[in-house]
Order: sequence, then C-alpha cells, then structure tokens
Amino acid sequence: MKQSNTILSLTMDLLAHNAFNHLRDDDISALHHFILKLTEPLTPVQQKLLLTFWSHACSTDLPASLLHRCNSILLQTGRQPMETLLMEMEIY
Repeated sequence: MKQSNTILSLTMDLLAHNAFNHLRDDDISALHHFILKLTEPLTPVQQKLLLTFWSHACSTDLPASLLHRCNSILLQTGRQPMETLLMEMEIY
C-alpha cells in the first residue's frame, strides 16, 4: 500500500475511532468534505493537510495498533508522534 493510501485510510480509521470528536463541528465537517473529494493517489499537499488534522487528534482512546501505525507515518514525515503530543499536554 502506498503511503498516500495509508494516510487516507488511517485518517478514516481515526474518524471512526472518534479521534476528532473534540474539534468544532465545522472542522470535522470540513475534514469529511475534504475526504469525499480526494482521489488516489494523494498529492503531497493533500497528504500534508490530512497529517495536519492528525496533529489535532485525541489519541487517548485509540487502539494501540492504530496509534502505532499513525505514529510511524508521522515519524517518517518528520512530525511529532501523537503519543508525545499527549504526554506534553498532560504535563501542563
């Protein structure tokens, strides 16, 4: 599976596991509309936009396998993993 397909698939998995439920309704709606317009393979810009949403995901109730797959992609693209973001939030 290409990385672009993985990013799209994992984004849909994150949505299915309510990782974005804490966001405003219009932000979640924008993500849904964006996903509906996507065609494979994703452009680098489309991939970046989806990964930007990932940085706002709540990872506390995600299955470990999903979190691991997402963090692997985030690290491969030079971004902070979701677990690190969660730990940083807990410190404050």
